[in-house]
Amino acid sequence: MSHDLLILTAAEIEGLLDLESVHASQVRAFEGVGSGRAELAPKVSVPGREGASLLTYTARSTTEAPGVVKVVGFQPQNPARGLDPVQGVVLVMDPDTGQPVALLDGPALTTPRTAAGSAVATDLLARPDARTLTVVGTGVQARAHVRALARVRAFEQVHLVGRRAEAAEALAKELAAEVGVPITPGTDLGAVAGESEVVALCTTSHDPLLEAGEVAPGALVISVGSFAPDRSEVGPDLLERAALVVVDDVATASAQAGCIIDAVAAGVVTEADLVPLGSVATGDHPGRAGRAGRDDVVFYNSVGIAVQDATIAEEVLRRAREQQVGTTVTL
Repeated sequence: MSHDLLILTAAEIEGLLDLESVHASQVRAFEGVGSGRAELAPKVSVPGREGASLLTYTARSTTEAPGVVKVVGFQPQNPARGLDPVQGVVLVMDPDTGQPVALLDGPALTTPRTAAGSAVATDLLARPDARTLTVVGTGVQARAHVRALARVRAFEQVHLVGRRAEAAEALAKELAAEVGVPITPGTDLGAVAGESEVVALCTTSHDPLLEAGEVAPGALVISVGSFAPDRSEVGPDLLERAALVVVDDVATASAQAGCIIDAVAAGVVTEADLVPLGSVATGDHPGRAGRAGRDDVVFYNSVGIAVQDATIAEEVLRRAREQQVGTTVTL
């Protein structure tokens, strides 16, 4: 029997979302994981040539919610082609019939949900008086993280660090007026990390970019680029220094996050030491107030979990139906 499928483009999705709604969707995601309401399947990663990966994410925000499946192609050579390294689609399945009801552009959901997840972590784990932010990278995630993290702390200074000075300068100029905070571009992370209460690493680096000794007392360090076993934006030394190591999902991070895998292999942390962000979001774990004091370093690693895709997809689909946005095809 035929049925309708709603297709939403990147431009349509971007028009439907705002920073507040994306952030709220990610709060729901981690509270759902922490409370046990969400249903989450293991992330699957299939390697390809030249560092490429095929990834699948599957979840429901509750047992009654639509099933959401995201298929992603990570292609590290894409920036040289003028393309986002992350490509893919999100498929939404009807919770009653199991029929596919919507097909959404993947990067348009992945980019904001990842940054908003970091913002949830920042709100829960960074010192309340954090005033200086350093973001490492000049791609889509760096841009999204400056926007998202500026929502949850009253930063007075932002450092934007990139490999190429011209790229950092261009992005800093683009974002400064938007976020209303001075943004200083640069290429030397070590020179600014020591004055930053929050450091967000938004690269695809295979090797550590930040040493433990460069991090300021009391800082929150976030890694979103250590999303595969062969990618480690920080080394075991930083995790050894951290009083609290938080992850989006313990099982996923233990199997997929290069920096977590390396630190466990080095014996500086165990899987039992890892704190899921969902338990902090629900209040079951006290976060910084429990195991880490004002001057202790806290580390958060984001691999990205499917519940994040499910909650943002639900929000987009609700708004698209209300505003009659998108193209419907009959299958």
